[in-house]
Amino acid sequence: MSDISTFVTPAWLDEQDADTIHQRMMENLPDDIDDTEGGFPWDFTKPTAIEKAELLEFEMMEAVKLMHYMFAYGVYLDYHAAAYNLKRRAGIAASGTVTITGSPGTIIPSGFQFAVPAAGDTEAVIFETVSHYIIGSEGSLELSVKAQESGTIGNVAANTITIMVQPIVGIVSITNSSAFINGTEEEDDDTLRERIREYLENADVSFVGCDADYKRWAKEVSGVGNVIVIPEWDGAGTVKVVILDLNGEPANSTVVSAVYDHIVSPANRDMRLAPIGATVTVAAPTVKTINVSCLLTLADGSDYNTVINQIKDSFHSYFKSAVVIKRNYIGSLIMGVDGVNDYSNLTINGSTANITIHQDEYPELGTFTTDAAAEAV
Repeated sequence: MSDISTFVTPAWLDEQDADTIHQRMMENLPDDIDDTEGGFPWDFTKPTAIEKAELLEFEMMEAVKLMHYMFAYGVYLDYHAAAYNLKRRAGIAASGTVTITGSPGTIIPSGFQFAVPAAGDTEAVIFETVSHYIIGSEGSLELSVKAQESGTIGNVAANTITIMVQPIVGIVSITNSSAFINGTEEEDDDTLRERIREYLENADVSFVGCDADYKRWAKEVSGVGNVIVIPEWDGAGTVKVVILDLNGEPANSTVVSAVYDHIVSPANRDMRLAPIGATVTVAAPTVKTINVSCLLTLADGSDYNTVINQIKDSFHSYFKSAVVIKRNYIGSLIMGVDGVNDYSNLTINGSTANITIHQDEYPELGTFTTDAAAEAV
């Protein structure tokens, strides 16, 4: 059986290059017509052969590919998805809170814009308030903002939203104490194609509430990445659907609510996907803090901060897919960073034991200390 994930060129598109087509045209000329290169028939038919070759070798080839979801792309892949009642998930604008200080009574209207300043070739990232606010007598206020553009462009570090696009008299300072991490891009072709494949594989298997159904239903919602289904997590008839976003982070409350509404549809039971009698809980994973401590020995000339940041980055990557946080593997990650000569006294959450991560938990690095007396870095 052929591999249907690999496009096979139809046989009738073989030998359709410009030279071969032109040669056939010359062979079809009457015998008494000059077919030598440079003659009028040769010169007049060569452009036609080139155009036909482009039509067949590229345009016709692309048209054949677009007929099948495995090779379609862009809006043509959307057409295939629509045939199965699927649609490309939209991007989500990052959101969070900004803290401002200023004069009591200062009004911040809905849609007012704050920004991460432009730097070099990087344009400013603009955020808009989602409601109307007034600074109270305490002189400070936390307000909700949303990125003007959807996508990861709005995922910004803490303390970077510091300016107003247009000033308001009475505002003294602006900052975001926490990073924004929940912005996601529009679903790409590969992910949508995979969802179509999963749909077709399960079309004749189940639509009655098995684990695969809950995963498929959840992934129909914008912003959803990985999905974990825990059956009978709180007794018979209960199902817990644990959601990560497309960035691999715990989904925010907006995405969690959207998934619940899509699967359970409490406002319209005719739209409910979950089986009657199933008690469905949708949640982001519980963050499990992982604190790592050890004594590092660095190579001469190594930059301490650079080494620490590289170690922490390797921890973050490992945690995203770990089912068990293994002490020995943590040690190998430390030794794999340039500039580290050795380590000792390695503990995870104050112990030398491995840490099991449950299905509904999300391991996240808390502190990484480099000796027992050092301040967390």
